[in-house]
Amino acid sequence: MTGISPVADPLAILPPEIVLRILEFTPISALASLTAVSKAWHEFIDVTHQEAIYTSESKTVQPPGGARDFSFLSDNTSFTKLFEGTASWKDLCKRQTLLARNWAESQPVCRESVVQIGNDPVWRFRPDFKRRFFVSTSHAGGLNVTDMDTGQLLWRLPSTLDSDEDAVRPYAHLEYQDGMAVFDREGDAVEVWQADLEGAARGEFRRIAVLNHDCQTRGFQLSYWTLCVVSSQGRGFVYDMTQRPPKLTTRVEIEHGAIGHLDQSKDAVIYSMGPGGYHAYDKTTGAFLGALQPSHCTDKYHICPPAVSSISASAALAGAMRHFPPNRTFPLGAPRKDSLTPLKIAKGPLPPPSDPGHVRHGEDEWGAGMLHGNIFVGFSRAGRVFVCSNWRKALQGPDSLAAHSSLIECESDGSGFDLGGWLSVRNHRLMFEIEDRIYVVALDDDNRIQDIDCTARASYSLLTSSAPQLAVPVSFMALYDDAIMTTYTTLGWRQPLPGDAAPQEQEAHTRLFPTKAIRVVSLAPDLSNDKSSSADTAQGTTAMDSSSPEAWRSPAQTGLLQLVSMLGNELDDFDDELEIMETEDDDEGWEDADETENLNLSYEGGLRVRGFGETYFSAIPTSRIFTLLVYPEATTDEGHGTWTAPVYRCDNVGDEACHEDLFDPTDAVEQHYTQGGDYFEAETKTDIE
Repeated sequence: MTGISPVADPLAILPPEIVLRILEFTPISALASLTAVSKAWHEFIDVTHQEAIYTSESKTVQPPGGARDFSFLSDNTSFTKLFEGTASWKDLCKRQTLLARNWAESQPVCRESVVQIGNDPVWRFRPDFKRRFFVSTSHAGGLNVTDMDTGQLLWRLPSTLDSDEDAVRPYAHLEYQDGMAVFDREGDAVEVWQADLEGAARGEFRRIAVLNHDCQTRGFQLSYWTLCVVSSQGRGFVYDMTQRPPKLTTRVEIEHGAIGHLDQSKDAVIYSMGPGGYHAYDKTTGAFLGALQPSHCTDKYHICPPAVSSISASAALAGAMRHFPPNRTFPLGAPRKDSLTPLKIAKGPLPPPSDPGHVRHGEDEWGAGMLHGNIFVGFSRAGRVFVCSNWRKALQGPDSLAAHSSLIECESDGSGFDLGGWLSVRNHRLMFEIEDRIYVVALDDDNRIQDIDCTARASYSLLTSSAPQLAVPVSFMALYDDAIMTTYTTLGWRQPLPGDAAPQEQEAHTRLFPTKAIRVVSLAPDLSNDKSSSADTAQGTTAMDSSSPEAWRSPAQTGLLQLVSMLGNELDDFDDELEIMETEDDDEGWEDADETENLNLSYEGGLRVRGFGETYFSAIPTSRIFTLLVYPEATTDEGHGTWTAPVYRCDNVGDEACHEDLFDPTDAVEQHYTQGGDYFEAETKTDIE
């Protein structure tokens, strides 16, 4: 029997230069295995040539052209400070590899946090990872700067509803770049505010310019230190934001009908033209570069809604309450593998809808569009997503566009498209919203749709709200290095704000109300050791302050959880939308009603309830049913009180159909009112002690 000839060790017979060249193409997993082969291999890879091996662009993600040190990490977008304290190129490789591996899983390990900003629903927000704070605007107006690690409010501007000077209007759009915030004001002007000016506190911004326009402005976008503004009246404006004050450098003549969505690269700006697709212009000369018309796409895919297990509305609401206390950003929640639901992409278009009036049978309207390097992505009213892997080549004509683009069709009735949708594109992934869910679709290395039979990266979805009856369209979402961030509709706790009178501890009342917060889904890998665990613990202590679990899990919250569980099937009848946050122009429903001696009910886009002395009420409104969650009276003995949960069923919620004399909150837990002719009939159930 012939013996097997031993194979010579390449390390012993090849020059180091050749071995290093081979290792440049060796997968990281194989590299790790080689270090365990022998002491010689370990020393070659991890000692003698460690820096040369791990500084290779095939081993670590770096800026184009490579890097000599870790200074480029200061521009990272990590919510968990994943790259803080990176000690070596091998250490960086480990962190990046573990992060990419988790993103690629069909059900990645995630940790979540929900950050409530004040008492008004968030409209737009931007995270500043360098300064570690969120900048946000709200439905009710105002601008807030919130510490990213503790949830503490650092600085704010009031709403124009409360102040005439240095105030921010309701539903203000917000753009942000490295300490510069831009938002629109009443009229057609935008304000420019800057952080870090001399004498300013952390998180404090000061106005440096007001940019006025003589035409109706529809949208603006800030990046590359360039502000691009668009008008529906056929005009665009390009500002150099490095100048003081910002300088208007280019006036762009465009077609009429721009809907307000736009994005830019270093040298070009692309405007959404609704049914006309997307038009590109040179930012320096204003020259028209061409149009991207998604209707020329021939390569089509589709996504069917993921199958999800049904859950009762009462259980969903009870789950929503467990996100609290609010602003507990660190530590993040426990690791979970069910935060994201796997998503399957199939070849070919969706079957045509049977309804001849369905939005997919008509002319499609294109809204949000976003650039990231060579890729451009657009989103339409009919639920179509336009994925163009090389937008510059696609501008050359219909055939070139068809060769470099695809369409993904999703089931949508177009009802949530009124604001044009929202998109995010980053690291070979795109994110968009469809019917109360967010889809994260993974692309291949060339930013094309992956081979559906052999995917290297997983796609998945997540919900836009903590309970179906709270769902409203997302008003901002984005992909970052180690996290997904979105606006998120959930239940909030009424918080004391700066300037509020400090109530006595026994008189403090917590009120539950529907709101939009910031949801952070972190995919950062676990790099835990004694040092990081201690740091997390310290951060958690800082974030909580006096709000220990015993402090926030009050009798009120415990009772509310019990009450929600008792409502049972009544909650299952809720509609799927919160009208008070769905209508852009109607923000009145978020204001507090004046306190009165008796219960007062009003419907102005939302139900506002407050009364009976020290008892506080919070309403969860829908189109046909109101559920009032009622807190116990704080003045009763030993913290006990009587709970009521009246559920109103009205033929027309716009009518004043509910009156204070219809029920007595002192002896009812749940009362059902049904309209019968000109009167209401009531059913009273058992008290809760």
